[in-house]
Amino acid sequence: MKIEVRKARRQRNGRTILDAEGLVVESGTIAAVIGLNGAGKTTLLRAVSGLESEEGDYILYDGERQIPHDRIAHLTQSSYLFDMTVRRNVLLGLHGKGYSEAEKEAMALEALKRVGMEAFIDKKTRTLSGGEAQRVTLARTLVMKKDLLVLDEPSSATDIQGAELMESLIRDVNKRSGATVIMTTHNPSQALRLADLIVFMSGGRILEWGHPSRLLKDPQNEETMKYFRNWRIEDV
Repeated sequence: MKIEVRKARRQRNGRTILDAEGLVVESGTIAAVIGLNGAGKTTLLRAVSGLESEEGDYILYDGERQIPHDRIAHLTQSSYLFDMTVRRNVLLGLHGKGYSEAEKEAMALEALKRVGMEAFIDKKTRTLSGGEAQRVTLARTLVMKKDLLVLDEPSSATDIQGAELMESLIRDVNKRSGATVIMTTHNPSQALRLADLIVFMSGGRILEWGHPSRLLKDPQNEETMKYFRNWRIEDV
């Protein structure tokens, strides 16, 4: 799914928290949104996913302004799981899809295997760690088979090994299905490893966006330069 953010603005208590325009994410791209806390990253994702839409938004989805909710999956920083087994939580992603019960069970198990959580299939979600819950939430997202995945800090609750698994899964889903992925990350190194496109935000605005190597080696904006310099990243 191709995404064009022509205009998305948000104000809260008289303060502008998002003033984004001119961003194009081609279909099948992994785009990583980076910036300091309060830059507007999560707000941009909520606008793009339609989770928080407003009348003044001008966002195109494959050239259409109508938000295709049935083609979009949004994974928030907080893993929203119901107090039931891991299996039943993942099966919720297949509700109303027309599959047989046997097909649903097989798809749920496959998704859990892909996130390394098949051994937890009969565990109650309240017994999971934050990273484990995040992986189960991703498994539920995977079975939905959406054209646009909007992921807000998908590895924030995981350790280094879990983060590497998340990155591998995101690449795999993108390659297998051709789904467009728009994600935020607090770690620019992760963005450089994973993304085809990096979007740098500050003060609610998109200051610069482009291919990772171009943005790292030849940033055009002073704030972008300072951001990468502070992270001491020397190469992609």
